[in-house]
Amino acid sequence: MGKGLSFLFVAFFLFGCVPIGRDFPTVPIKDIQANVTTQSKIFAAFGEPLESGYDTGDETWTYYHYVLTVGGVQTQKRLHVVFNKDGTVRSYSYSTR
Repeated sequence: MGKGLSFLFVAFFLFGCVPIGRDFPTVPIKDIQANVTTQSKIFAAFGEPLESGYDTGDETWTYYHYVLTVGGVQTQKRLHVVFNKDGTVRSYSYSTR
């Protein structure tokens, strides 16, 4: 059994929940504007993305935070940002549960 999987079993046993990802503030999300907000402002508000990649040639950043409990996912939030070639936000999506 891998070390990561062992950690999850121990965490569930000891604490009853396991956080995945990194928590991030949600207040700045309302200020994101397509074709206006820059990549540097996103970085200043949310920090280093947990995932980065490309969607049809445009850079993407993803932030997420999940709390898993023995009964399943307790809370989750996810922010996905797609940037234009000029470094401004093309689009973004935010979901929570």
